[in-house]
Amino acid sequence: MIAPPRQLPLSRLGHLIPPLVDAQALVALVPTTADLPWAAKAAWDIARIAGRGGRRVALVDLWVEEPTLHQAVGLTPSDGIVDAFEYGVSLSKAAHELDGVFFIGAGSYTASAGDLYAHPRWRKLQAGFRAEGALLLLFVSAVGLAKLSAVADGVIVLAPEGLDPASAAGTDVAAAVERGTPLLGVARDRWMPGAASSTSARPAPPPPLPSELSPPPPPPPPRRRRGTRAAAVTLVLAGAAVGSWALFATAREAFWAPAAEPAPAPPPRPVAAAAPRARADTLAWTIRLAAYGTIDKALAHADRLADEAGLVALVTPVPQSGGGTVWYRVLAGSYPTRQAAAAAREALWRRGAAPRGIGDLLRAPYSFALAAAVSMDTLRARGLPAVRGPLLGAFETPEQAAFTEAALTRAGVRATLLPRVGTTP
Repeated sequence: MIAPPRQLPLSRLGHLIPPLVDAQALVALVPTTADLPWAAKAAWDIARIAGRGGRRVALVDLWVEEPTLHQAVGLTPSDGIVDAFEYGVSLSKAAHELDGVFFIGAGSYTASAGDLYAHPRWRKLQAGFRAEGALLLLFVSAVGLAKLSAVADGVIVLAPEGLDPASAAGTDVAAAVERGTPLLGVARDRWMPGAASSTSARPAPPPPLPSELSPPPPPPPPRRRRGTRAAAVTLVLAGAAVGSWALFATAREAFWAPAAEPAPAPPPRPVAAAAPRARADTLAWTIRLAAYGTIDKALAHADRLADEAGLVALVTPVPQSGGGTVWYRVLAGSYPTRQAAAAAREALWRRGAAPRGIGDLLRAPYSFALAAAVSMDTLRARGLPAVRGPLLGAFETPEQAAFTEAALTRAGVRATLLPRVGTTP
């Protein structure tokens, strides 16, 4: 049983959070409520407040079973912590700055959440943030906290009505406290004067701020953020003890993915005697199976998928920043939702068409549609990544398609970049 935790009403977070997290490097934000949107908003408020005054703060969505944090601020899913830990995506790509907070979403679906929590890399991250005086906030379930390889420096429970110690989540939090993680407090909707609290003997609290995100007083000059003077900053972590690798290479990198083209409006509901009508769905999702340094290897892989698995695969050239290197991604299938792509990936694993654990769910809604019929062999002879079918490539953004568009122009091939769609019952 844990002692009655300190209350952290939302109206006073601006006063209470900074001293609680000032000396911490890794703090877990643990929802114990079914209202995840409420918990996500509270987590963002805590992260923004902790970053006031120029401290570098990272917020990671480890609620991988049901990613929530990106929805709280209207972001589009992107590569995240799962992609970084399981598929080798660089953290500099997964992390983006938003409202002064470096945010890493959950990313792709994972069937091995336990392995993600237990990964030894968390201890290195914790040491790195401590060495840099930065703060890592993990939005994680109580079960995930219990499995985390690093012992967090503190836990803040997110519960609008307070923490129930007798609940399953309360028991898991108590286990984390026994393991050595201090319970810093419970973020809740309002102050409860009658509840036991470490602050009960103190004078009445000052009037609440109009909003927990009211503009703070100007930070002292030495701690001012430099984002207004430079487009990129590097948050170096861990020093020599952790390999001197950088977590965030690009600050203020645009996180907002382009809005998908709206699907055509569904047809009117048919009368009882009419046959069902089909609708068109945007097929924005695909499965990234591999990437090769040469177009020939990528096309050979795509051809094998077509021959052996009967699956239409697309090959996408992706130039790498800072040089002339181009990687050719092999993308399998086109699906209307992330869940549909995950189910298709599981089917590939069962059939042996891809090794289990291989396959990154990717939102790449754009493909080139050729203006005229041109044979696949002709297109390949001109250096274009053509596969069987009328489409060429699958791109996350129109900007990513610029390299292929230039190649099409040089080859004299007319094509239009459009969202992939398909008709379903």
